[in-house]
Amino acid sequence: MEEENDGEEQGGGAGFNPEVLRSYLKFARAALKARRAISAILIVSVLALTGLTVKYFPKTYSCTTSLMAVENAVLDQNGGSRPLVAAQGLLLRHENLEQLIKDTNLVETYSKRRPPLLALKDKVSAALRGKMDRKTTTAVLVGTLETRLKVEVKDSVLEITADWNDPVTCAELATAIRDEFLKLRHTAEISAFQEKIEILDVHATELRTEIGALAEQMKSALAARAEEVVRDNDKKAADDDKAPAPRRTASAAKPAGPDEATVELKKRLAEAKQQLSVAEGIRSQRIAAEQAKVDDLKLRFTPSHPQVITQEERLAMASDVPSQLALLRSDVADLDAQVRQREGLAPAPKHSATAVTPEARHAASTALLPADILRLLEREDVDPALGAQMSSAVMRYSSLMDGVRGSKLALDTAQAAFKHRYQVVIPAEEPRYPTKPKPAIIIGVGAFLALLLALIVPILLELRRGVIVERWQVDLLQLPVLGELKLPPKSN
Repeated sequence: MEEENDGEEQGGGAGFNPEVLRSYLKFARAALKARRAISAILIVSVLALTGLTVKYFPKTYSCTTSLMAVENAVLDQNGGSRPLVAAQGLLLRHENLEQLIKDTNLVETYSKRRPPLLALKDKVSAALRGKMDRKTTTAVLVGTLETRLKVEVKDSVLEITADWNDPVTCAELATAIRDEFLKLRHTAEISAFQEKIEILDVHATELRTEIGALAEQMKSALAARAEEVVRDNDKKAADDDKAPAPRRTASAAKPAGPDEATVELKKRLAEAKQQLSVAEGIRSQRIAAEQAKVDDLKLRFTPSHPQVITQEERLAMASDVPSQLALLRSDVADLDAQVRQREGLAPAPKHSATAVTPEARHAASTALLPADILRLLEREDVDPALGAQMSSAVMRYSSLMDGVRGSKLALDTAQAAFKHRYQVVIPAEEPRYPTKPKPAIIIGVGAFLALLLALIVPILLELRRGVIVERWQVDLLQLPVLGELKLPPKSN
């Protein structure tokens, strides 16, 4: 029976043998005890290497900013109600990324803010292949930005995420691409109003030139008629043997004094100024009241409190110029200009057939007609055909001027509405901690590797010594066991 048991132990039965496990542990403990210095050196070395990795290994920081688009009736009627559509393709275009690199001065700051290991790699690469020029660096940065920038649209919120090797550049990129989106949207949503004004300006300039040409024809016709009347009078006086009357020219006409139209314009100007004064007073009182509420809330709450932020938005809305007030200001300016021109305070512009600059064209289209042209329309001795053409041209010019004023008012309203179109939900701030690699993970892996090496290396060194000290070593060699001696405790 004992022989069978011995045979089972020697043959390594299928059951769990605690004696073998204790033998393994005893061997490992003896190996660790004999090589404690090596284990300590391994632990210290691996932990030091872990610390250097945490400090100098390239890190990646992430900065996220988000915008919320608010529906606006003024802007939606021209650009639609989906201002965030295709934002990703719009912002990540090649030319936009190049402009982003210029705006953030990324070519210069790229090498200055590189982590130490990556900076060393750049120096080695520059020594082997030569330093990259600005164009090549820009191309490399464009490719890097395509993988480091992320733009997502979630319902009515635009989320922009920038990943970079340092927190400062990371925040700068997120802010710059957000500002670039606002600039592009401002151009897209306001350009319709500006283009309409430019088109009206072109037509008004052409019509103004036509009115000037008609006025010159009417003046020439009146001057010719006056000369003809003078010649007829002279001829009749000569036939009657009378002294010739002094020649009269068309320029000898006595200038007309203030007419009823001028008096009416002055009356309308006074009424408009009074209405404007009342409207300005109401707006100033409203702004003062909202400002007082803001000051009172800031005394009780912090500047970031929701009530303070809401009241500041109300103050901003109250500070915007209402459309009615802007229209009153425009009316007062127009009436004042008309009165000045009728009284001869503003010089009449000279018409010419030469080309004009865009600035001169804009000034000509927005200016009022000279007083001499208006007086020509009031004369009864003009050619009926020329008078009809002049009246039609003046009516069309007046309609275009009304369109220009209306378009400018719409543009001012759209500019004010755009300020409240997009609201920053999450501002771009410098990240305080890297997103990867995580320092806690690196430290945990380093500590695990230090303990593992401190256990495995002494055991392997003990095995390589070739000294048999345990029964399982004999079993591994498959040597016949003639006998087993059990020494008394502490005998060795």
